[in-house]
Amino acid sequence: MRWQHDWMDALRRPAGAPASGLRDVRDLARFDVYRASFQANLCNALRDTYPVVNRLVGENYFDQVAHAYLRAHPSRSGDLHEFGAHFATFIAALDSARNLPYLPDVARLEWLAHQSFHAADAESLTLAALAELPFESYGSLCLLPSVRLMNSEFPVHRIWQVNQEGWAGDAVVHLEEGGARLAVSREGLDIVLLPMEAEAHELACALYERGSLDVVSEAMADAGSLGWALHALIGAGLVAAAEMNRETH
Repeated sequence: MRWQHDWMDALRRPAGAPASGLRDVRDLARFDVYRASFQANLCNALRDTYPVVNRLVGENYFDQVAHAYLRAHPSRSGDLHEFGAHFATFIAALDSARNLPYLPDVARLEWLAHQSFHAADAESLTLAALAELPFESYGSLCLLPSVRLMNSEFPVHRIWQVNQEGWAGDAVVHLEEGGARLAVSREGLDIVLLPMEAEAHELACALYERGSLDVVSEAMADAGSLGWALHALIGAGLVAAAEMNRETH
């Protein structure tokens, strides 16, 4: 097992770094080919997850950061979709990225979009379906599995929007526009960013953290705000009825 750990460590190091068991320079050359392929696959996976970050900083800089990230946070899962979870925190600690203070939040948004895209499917609850739902089932209301939430001091939704492929609108983003409270969700194969009012975002965060409405409602004293916020979340298509989804799947 020791040589296996040594090889995995060597795969993350720069070209030419030795690994246990290599007999000569020809073995090292073959290993370097495999090492380059291994690192390229992971860096490309990171680029696929963070296309906006890649576009903002350029491919050369992104490659440098991706290789450094690979060495600092090696993949520990057989599922490539899990690679890159710490990328935003990693960027935030880079001195070379300090002139782009919004970049870590853009990365956080892209990771949430990545999670949303790969989340399980569930049927959203409509306001019409809510009217037919028995009152005793209201406690089972929860967020769709694809919903993720973000609060940023920067207009990250606009930065994300204007850096999408095929964007034909105004590409200028003013940081003075201020921050954003967002719900990230999926419609079919499309990621949707929904700006939210404070009350709706607060309820959504509570539902995300605690699971269902029966738990959340006990902690929220203002019934009026709760009702309005719930109506907004359902109207936006972000809520599911757990009992209804158990019956239909």
